[in-house]
Amino acid sequence: MQMQRLVYGPLKAAAGHGPVGSLAGHPFLIVIDGLDECNDKDEVEDLIDGMLAFFDENPLIPLRVFITSRVEQHIQSRLNVPGVLLDNLVDHCSDDDITAFLNALFQDARRRNPVIQAYVREHGEWPTPSEKQKLVKHIGGSFIFASAVFKFIMESDASNSHPTTPMDRLPLTLKMNPGLDGLYAQVLARSEHIPNFLDIVSTIALLEAPLPASGIAELLGISTYEVVNVLVNLQAIIQADSSHIRVTTFASIFASCNANSSFANGGRAFPLT
Repeated sequence: MQMQRLVYGPLKAAAGHGPVGSLAGHPFLIVIDGLDECNDKDEVEDLIDGMLAFFDENPLIPLRVFITSRVEQHIQSRLNVPGVLLDNLVDHCSDDDITAFLNALFQDARRRNPVIQAYVREHGEWPTPSEKQKLVKHIGGSFIFASAVFKFIMESDASNSHPTTPMDRLPLTLKMNPGLDGLYAQVLARSEHIPNFLDIVSTIALLEAPLPASGIAELLGISTYEVVNVLVNLQAIIQADSSHIRVTTFASIFASCNANSSFANGGRAFPLT
């Protein structure tokens, strides 16, 4: 209803008076960022359904909607229709992209931070090419992880009894997984009640190479549909298609939760062994 009043209605009214002004040029663009973060799935589905219905009824309206989201079943199933272009960033993200992202962040940090400026004058380039290469490899293609790592490196800890510099903190990030356990725990918690959940998730965490759903099922002695039943609710962190199951861009982080690790959320633990 809000979209109808605030967006669709005014656009239709403007278009009804002819292609004047900006309506005669490039289309308007609405960006919806992080749609998966909306907790009310019914409202999300209603939003998408209303949007698709509007475009079906008004194909010539100069409007485009750009949606970013982790893969969630209730979102993907609605958007997997003609007229919608789906693009998976997992298929495009590379170490070069992460390197460019970090270069921009560190360049801005050098411009703003007098401690880094003094260090560079005395010791030369920072981070060094070797340090950046190790950092990029550890990040494993995840922009979320890259952002979390950078924030950890640059955060001020002057209140600490032994304050450190960004140069001190950078090596520590190669041993850390800052800020993503909560993401995994939140997604995993939604499916913990499904039969075979722990067995399936543990198996995927320990895989060295992708397996088809039927392969996971064969390993566990269960049916393929039982594997798929778990995975459709975990698509934010585990990418599943009709033939293969592969961990998404958080692969290195997911795998780092080894035999001695678990995800904890609200008193619940998700052991990956």
